[in-house]
Amino acid sequence: MAKLDVSLFFRRLKGFSLKRMTTYLNDVKKETKLPKFLILLDMLYCIPAYHVGFFDYHIFGFIHIPKPSDRRTFFTMNDNWRLCRMVNSPDTIHYFQNKLDFTEAFRDYLGREVLNLEKNDAKALYDFLRKHPVVFIKNPDSFGGLQVRRYEVPADLTEEAAAALYSEWKKNTFLLVEEAITQHPEMSRLYPDSVNTIRIVTLLDPEGNPHVLYHFIRTGRGGAHIDNTTSGGLSTLVCGDGIIRKPALSDKTGLYHDDHPDTGVSFIGFKVPYFAEAVELCKKAARVLPGMGYIGWDVAITPNGPVLVEGNDLPAYDGQIYHQQEHPGRGLKPLVQSIRPDF
Repeated sequence: MAKLDVSLFFRRLKGFSLKRMTTYLNDVKKETKLPKFLILLDMLYCIPAYHVGFFDYHIFGFIHIPKPSDRRTFFTMNDNWRLCRMVNSPDTIHYFQNKLDFTEAFRDYLGREVLNLEKNDAKALYDFLRKHPVVFIKNPDSFGGLQVRRYEVPADLTEEAAAALYSEWKKNTFLLVEEAITQHPEMSRLYPDSVNTIRIVTLLDPEGNPHVLYHFIRTGRGGAHIDNTTSGGLSTLVCGDGIIRKPALSDKTGLYHDDHPDTGVSFIGFKVPYFAEAVELCKKAARVLPGMGYIGWDVAITPNGPVLVEGNDLPAYDGQIYHQQEHPGRGLKPLVQSIRPDF
């Protein structure tokens, strides 16, 4: 049995929801003929035995993985926190928790102009907006696509109007202004209203060499201008050759889609342009701040190649499902341990 993290156990207990548990129990029941009480007993057992909660039990398909040796290969919430504490320095983490700091550290990898309203005045904003007809404004501390707005610049924008925007945006802490990314036509064909990003997760080995753990694509839907799954987007595995071979999942509905529901473009067989270059870009970026060894990179594909959108210092551990799709019945932990024997 795995060593029990007491603080994690009590966090899970505090966050317990009978409604959520019942939902996941019913979802698992649909996949098997086992009685509900046996499924529930196994779900409860897996909390102390493998640090796997009800949600994890469901999405990782534990009902279909009976062998303890296989279950122990899964990377858990506890593992995710432990790896972050091990390889991500508290002194450097601000570069990934503050978007203004991130754009400074990774300016050479952005492929677009940005403006920091903390360091620039209203005249600088006016000049910036006159150059870029569409921009995105962001709260530097936001995450998950929250507090991000798309702004179309009026052709007749005046300095007075720009000054008013400057005051409004600063008041509402939208301090980062970014030139809109021009997306590759093939990526726009999949879904045109958002920049459809690739999440690529890297881990540095003890010698500082970057390795890729998994990668997947996200797209917006329903007219949304952001692709985050928390905002209703879709996600699916991108195989190592840049080709999608699995349907896309909607976290909001739990439904899988062979085709994008808005454009009708098939996910199955879709080839991501410049995918190999995107992987190499993330490996280069992973070396910029050696104190940050475990990062989830969001990459956009432009007509001229990949560019960084942002980096995440705590990649979501449920991204393991994409590794699992290529290695059925096996979790991410053996790969992590092969890269970091000290984990």
